Amino acid sequence: MLIMCTLGVMGQGILMAILGLGIGSNPPSAGFGFLLVAFGLILILAQYISTFRRNFFGLIVASGQLAFCSLVFFLAAIVGVVIAVPPLIVSATTVLLNLYWGVSVSEQNSLDLDSQVTNQISLFEILGAMLIFAMILGPASFFYR
Repeated sequence: MLIMCTLGVMGQGILMAILGLGIGSNPPSAGFGFLLVAFGLILILAQYISTFRRNFFGLIVASGQLAFCSLVFFLAAIVGVVIAVPPLIVSATTVLLNLYWGVSVSEQNSLDLDSQVTNQISLFEILGAMLIFAMILGPASFFYR
């Protein structure tokens, strides 16, 4: 369940980055657009390292960003924006799963269990990062044309 929610959160981060690049292509709103791009990329990275690398700081960053996203989507759903309901469900569910995962990671750290996580970056992670950047920059290139 956490893996599926992590992929959903990464999808939200990709959509935020695409939207930010689209907004950033207009010069008067470039600052807000690139802020949205940074928010989306940090969300993708923090959720990845918290889930797959068991990084507690990344877990805190991702949970904070998801709590903020949940609040924004909740307020949009109250106003009547129906399209905000699916991201609200993904964000809120992932925040709760991150809290449970954080307890599990902190217990493992306190027991000094040898983790199977290495400090080296694998080829799979590099290819995944290239795929995510392609998924962001491909659709965003249409905004610049």
